Amino acid sequence: MNNLYQTQDKLSIENQQAHLFLRPKITNSHHLNVNKGIYTNHLDVLEDYSSHGLTDLNGAALMDRVDTKYIIPLQQLPYILAELKADYSALEMQTNRVFNYHNTYFDTFDHHFYHAHHQGKLNRYKVRHRHYVDTKTGFLEVKFKNNKGRTIKSRIQSPKADITSPQASEFLASKLQPTHRQLKPTQFGSYQRIALANEASCERITFDLNLSFSAPIPSEQFSNNQQASIYLPHMFIAELKQSRHDTNSPFARLMAHRGIRPSKFSKYCIGCSLVNANLKANRFKPELMAIQQLH
Repeated sequence: MNNLYQTQDKLSIENQQAHLFLRPKITNSHHLNVNKGIYTNHLDVLEDYSSHGLTDLNGAALMDRVDTKYIIPLQQLPYILAELKADYSALEMQTNRVFNYHNTYFDTFDHHFYHAHHQGKLNRYKVRHRHYVDTKTGFLEVKFKNNKGRTIKSRIQSPKADITSPQASEFLASKLQPTHRQLKPTQFGSYQRIALANEASCERITFDLNLSFSAPIPSEQFSNNQQASIYLPHMFIAELKQSRHDTNSPFARLMAHRGIRPSKFSKYCIGCSLVNANLKANRFKPELMAIQQLH
């Protein structure tokens, strides 16, 4: 688990200015022993899963999909994993089944992508660079949410979060039109991920825990108000990814049985609203209040 904390340290996560919803209940991200005991339980449960590798998924690759997300208390994770092991396999790489991710999100200076989501617009975009810490690989990605509620992801290999290279510029221009020339880093995020898959039903589940969000270091483009960071150790985000909505999914049935309702959680938008109090966040109030209740 140490890799995640090293990543967090690099991001200087100090919880300087969380959103008003969370300021009374902030958790310091430098607590290296937060919930340390439950991590062993997570790993023990995952040992019981059959495994798959990155190249084993065909029907469950899901670059064009529908997503259903849930905000869940962290203490429920080992029990949920125990109930799913008969229906899913776990991603494994080099004997590891819990992976470290670091995202850099890009947006315009006036947060065009953020506001499109906040206003509920469809046919909207998000741009990020994802660094897979464990394998030391990276991809520049564009996620498009169309007017049918489907998420379509395009990506190219990119070792660094650099959108100025000829390859990155050409890729972004092909997806975003002129907007790509105005993009700047607007949020950093780190988390750990467990990835499950059911190839037969063409679905995947990801569990993202130990989420942390950080705003860019102030510069000419960013005010001191945006120099803020936050760490959320008491919850995780589950995301069911399917080729089409199917409430008969074993995971969907389990969530219904446990009384856990879907959420509109977006790591980019929620992270931005938490570390930048200047951004309008009315649409995300249910998610922010759910986070507050768990912290």
